[in-house]
Formats: sequence, structure tokens, C-alpha cells
Amino acid sequence: MAKQIKVIHCPHCGSIHKREIKPQVYQCQNCSTEYYLDSDDTHIYHHYEQPPLRPSSAPPGNNRLPIILLIGCIAGILIIYGVVVGFQPKKASTYTVSNFKLPRMYYDSFVYTNTLTGDPVYLRLGTDRAGKGNGAEELETHAQFNRVTDGKLLVDRVVTNETFGKKRCALSFKTYAPDLIYAIGCNTQLVQLDVEHNELKEVTQEVFKDFPQLSSGVARLDFDYSKAMINVMNNEGKSYFYFPTIHRLVETQAQAEEVWKMEFDRHFFEFGYLGGPFDENRDYQLIETTYARATGEVKRQNLTPGRKYFAPRILHQDEQDLLIVVNTTAAPNPPLTIQRLDVKTGEILWALPPDTYTLQNAVKCRQGFAIEYRRGPEADYVHGVLVVSPTGKIIQEYTLSRTE
Repeated sequence: MAKQIKVIHCPHCGSIHKREIKPQVYQCQNCSTEYYLDSDDTHIYHHYEQPPLRPSSAPPGNNRLPIILLIGCIAGILIIYGVVVGFQPKKASTYTVSNFKLPRMYYDSFVYTNTLTGDPVYLRLGTDRAGKGNGAEELETHAQFNRVTDGKLLVDRVVTNETFGKKRCALSFKTYAPDLIYAIGCNTQLVQLDVEHNELKEVTQEVFKDFPQLSSGVARLDFDYSKAMINVMNNEGKSYFYFPTIHRLVETQAQAEEVWKMEFDRHFFEFGYLGGPFDENRDYQLIETTYARATGEVKRQNLTPGRKYFAPRILHQDEQDLLIVVNTTAAPNPPLTIQRLDVKTGEILWALPPDTYTLQNAVKCRQGFAIEYRRGPEADYVHGVLVVSPTGKIIQEYTLSRTE
């Protein structure tokens, strides 16, 4: 019977690579398994021996040793770093906290004389941004009082009044006497300037509390510039007339005229014209008016006949002194000059050199006269107060920049 020839595979790994170690006994060259064939080639017997493990060259030791060594190295590095940093000199911090604050924004001013010292004081109203915490801000109105002669800050007061303080209303001032100066704020509030203690006081209710006609409240206030009185309208729309120097309130214009005639002597100067309405040469005249309540007689005269004025106006007047401002020529926007005139003769006692500025108001003080001025864009809008001696010498110029 013919035999079928088959490829002999290793019974363990299946490799066909083998070597014969004795008759019909083979050893796999891949896995060293020994096997042989039985007589009829139907069975394969094999013997497998695992190769012995190679002994390690490293001695036996603790398996946690590498971890311990790693932790020790890290701890050592941290200790060395801490020692080095601790002994290094500390550098001064270059970080600074910014305390920047926006400058105060001024919106109104007035010069007056403190009646206790006789010195001129420059009052300015302005607003600050006041921090209220958590990044919140609100506008805070301040009344700042500076002595003109040296610029010293006398007092800086917060205006707490809800109306002209919060709304930042400009104040219009009027002087009724050296120690009685009123201002109107927001057209509804009467404010008194305390010329002794340098303070603004809201006095609307205090002044009008004696008049039942105004119990409904004040709707509007206006200064009357032809008489020493204040026009008052109550919240019911009814108009009245109040005379501050005698503390009297009347209801009609006729009553106001009667009080003005019976209670007040008058002596004042104004620029006008005494001629007829159809005269050809209607030039400005400096008119002196005198009224005596005892007799009811009115006298008017041209104090400076023959003198020509260009855009004149009264800057300050009282019984002893008269300051006027005139343009130097008839040209548009010419320089101005301030002149002091003799109240009896109209003679020019002195005149300041021509200059380009706007004059706000003037007041008499112990040094002479204090005159508030403002300059235009050619001088970067500087402003301040001139102090002029009785003889016409500028003895002090308190000057502030446009933002002051």
C-alpha cells in the first residue's frame, strides 16, 4: 500500500523547521519540542521542556525603593528652593495705586467783600465727582471761597440743597446793601450770601414765612433792576412784589410804586439821554438822578456834558465812588478802559490802561476796589480778580486758568 507523504509540523507551535536527534525523533528548532512518529504515521508524540529562566544580575531588593527615592528628591529640591528664595533680598514693589481725580468743573462766580475783615473774597461754584462705593459716582456741588489778596482757600463747602445743588443752577446775585446780598437759583430759590462767614444759605421759606399769600409755595423769583425789590409768583400763579430791605410784600404794581416813592430816597447814576426822542445826535450821557421822598422832588442832570462815550456802563456806584467801563474807540470789539469818576463833578480821577477782557462785577474793599474779569480765547480764557487801589494802581491780580 502506498504511503501518503505529509509535511510534518511541530505539534506544539506548528513550525516545520526541525532536526532529527535520533531515528524518527525530532526536535523543533523554533520551540525545542521533541516529537516522534509512530509506525503507521498516524500519531505524533511530543515532549516539551520550557527553557530555564536566566538569572537576574541585580540582587533582590525592596520594590518601594524607587518611589521613596523619587519622593526624597522632590522634597530635597523644594527645601533647597525655599532656603535660596528666603535669603534673597526683597525688591521694592513698583506697583502704585492711582489716586487720580478729575478736576472740579466751575460754572459760576462772584466777588464780594467780607464785612468782618474788609478783604475781597472770590466765590466760585463747581462740581466734583464724588465716589459712593462699588464704583458708583454722583455730582457734588461745592461753594469755594478764596481770599483775593493772596489766593488762600478760606472754606470749601458742599452745597446740600436739593434744588440748585443737584441741578447745578447758576446764581444771579444782587447787592441791596454791603451786608445784604441775595442770589436767585433755578428761578425758584432765594439764597443769601453770608458775607461774614463766607457761606451760601437757602432762605426762601425763612424770608417768606411771614406772608400767608405765599403759603402755597414759590413758583418763580426775579430781581427787579429798576427798583430795590424782587418779583415773586406763588404756586397759584399770583404775582407779588417784595422789598428786601424793609421786608414788605405788596400785591399790585401800583402798591409797589407807592412803596418805592414813600419809603426810599434815591441817588444813582445811569447812562441815557435827556434830550427829545427825535433829536439827531442822541449820544450817551452820564445822568445823575436824585429823589427825596420827603418832598417827592426828582432832579436829573448830565454830569459830564460834552463828553463822548462808546458803549459805556456802570461798573460800581455808591454815595462816594463811581466806576464806569467804556470802549476806547467806536470800532467793533475794541479794548476797554475802567475809569473812576468824581461823583460831584464827573471828573476822571484815574483810568486803567486799555485791555481786552469782560468785566463781571466790582465791589469796594479796604484795599480799594475788587473787579472780577474774564479774558477771551487769545488769553486762553483766564479769569480772576483785579485789586485796584483808590488812586488807580493795580496792587494785586488774582489770576486763574480756564479750568480753575
